[in-house]
Amino acid sequence: MSTGIGPTIGNPRPGYGIRIRLDNPKAMGLSSADFACPCGHAEDATGHAAVQALAVRYARHRRDDCPIPEIRAAGAREYAALQHSLSKRRRK
Repeated sequence: MSTGIGPTIGNPRPGYGIRIRLDNPKAMGLSSADFACPCGHAEDATGHAAVQALAVRYARHRRDDCPIPEIRAAGAREYAALQHSLSKRRRK
């Protein structure tokens, strides 16, 4: 689903991961993002809502769908840490 208009990760030597770019905080339509996984899955998006959805799809791909066990394990650990931090009581 790559349109080729999103940012690239680490040019001239691209790498794996997610990159989100927000050129102007007041102009949410200028948001863009892309991700690439070592398994070969890659996507990009432009626009604020599409970028948010891409970030969620990236996390779900890493946690649930990636065929590489090490990537799935890392995604599961990151998700567990996020859930733990969200469930902790805030101290005053």
